[in-house]
Amino acid sequence: MGTLVQGTLTLFGAGLVNRVLGFFYRIVLAQRLGSQGMGLLGFAFPVLHVAITAATAGLPVAVSKVVAERAALDPRGVRAVLRTALRFVLLTSVGITALLLFSLRTVSRYLLADPRAIYPLIALVPMLTIVAVSSVLRGYFQGLQRMTPSAIGAVIEQVVRIVTALWLIDKFLPRGIEWGAAAAAAGMVIGEMCGMLVLAVTFFIRPGPAPSAAAYAAASSRGVLRELLAMALPISFTRIIGSITEFLDAAIIPRRLEAGGLSRDAATAFFGNLTGMALPLLFFPTVITFALTSALVPAVSDAFARKNLALVRMRTGQAIYLALVVSLPASVVFALYGHTLGILFYGQRQVGDLMVPLALAAPFVYLEASVSAVLRGLGLASLSMWNGLVGSGVRLLIVYTLTALPGIGMRAVILGISVDFAISFALNYRSLARAIGYTANLRRLLGPPALAATGLAAGLFILRSGTLSLGASLWLSTLAAIGIGALIYLAILLASGGGWRQFTHP
Repeated sequence: MGTLVQGTLTLFGAGLVNRVLGFFYRIVLAQRLGSQGMGLLGFAFPVLHVAITAATAGLPVAVSKVVAERAALDPRGVRAVLRTALRFVLLTSVGITALLLFSLRTVSRYLLADPRAIYPLIALVPMLTIVAVSSVLRGYFQGLQRMTPSAIGAVIEQVVRIVTALWLIDKFLPRGIEWGAAAAAAGMVIGEMCGMLVLAVTFFIRPGPAPSAAAYAAASSRGVLRELLAMALPISFTRIIGSITEFLDAAIIPRRLEAGGLSRDAATAFFGNLTGMALPLLFFPTVITFALTSALVPAVSDAFARKNLALVRMRTGQAIYLALVVSLPASVVFALYGHTLGILFYGQRQVGDLMVPLALAAPFVYLEASVSAVLRGLGLASLSMWNGLVGSGVRLLIVYTLTALPGIGMRAVILGISVDFAISFALNYRSLARAIGYTANLRRLLGPPALAATGLAAGLFILRSGTLSLGASLWLSTLAAIGIGALIYLAILLASGGGWRQFTHP
């Protein structure tokens, strides 16, 4: 329990800084580029994400795990793992970069819903190799339990990205919205480069255990790459499914909206509001669950290797409980303050038209991440992959068949996203229950946070009108209402027996 909480808090602290920086960067970016500019970036990113996923093949997680194992047995061999992984991602990333550059015309014609998205895509292409190398270096340091280089590199990357992107946007936006989107993409590339340099400099200053010729030879003879890929491929396939779904969303949604009667500009603006504004708000609280899932994989692996199923079940309960504690109040806030948040952060009330229905998806988003992390810790990443494939398939079916229907349109996209996460969570939970014999105690896990969320909803409903009637600004009244609401939520949660202590025993 102590290790899990400590690891979660460490990752949460570093992740929170980066998430806050990135979140406010997106707000400023949306204000500069508008819905159409964010839409062009939203069309370009899925292509890059598919390419990155193919180039890295899920190696970062595998590198972290193998380096940790080698460090415990023979520390002199850990650099052989890094060397092998770097060679592999350099080869694959350079090859995929060349392929992408040669196929830009085809990508623009057939895969991008708006041809202007080719501008930011071209600017993003150099990031492929940079991200591949950075991800392997991060996996190496995390395997050695050195989190500081990754944390510092990520913060520097965000700061440089924000400064350079905003400067470049001011220079190029007058040429057209596509040039502004490309400038933002170029700023991201420069930020990624600085983050990679921090990791590289850290490695040269303090590289880790000194290698030996014998360790290198032994590592090579045991097939380091084969070992890495055996762990990485199921993770890679899961990410590829997610990247392809994201890519198909960018290709299908605007075209189906146009088929339903929207103009190209309106379809692009909707996609920009969804991917550049609403979804980042929905995923912002996952900074907590992401920290948990990152710490959960090795914690579950350790308990399962020692055949301590009671401990595995306890940690599963902790993961589900924390997801509920975070997701239920987030869902309430999004439902009641979705339009207000859209105005405050982006200056666009229509973002709330997406946030309010997406509020129903919030619990499934966070629960799915926690349960799939337990499956990966049990070595059942392939089950999570297939379950995710089913959810993604249903999502694409809903989007394709319903989005073009008059009177449904945009609501079908929200429905598809919500159903995707709900199905993925349900299937992952069923797989987990079968694997370890886990059955959730709903009264114990769901009761306190559900009761507290109900109290939060009632409090926010009253406070929303009460604070505005005092003549306070929208920012001040919103912060006051949510702050008081958070205190109400915590008080009811603790009073109803929802403290963490009761979940610390198997």
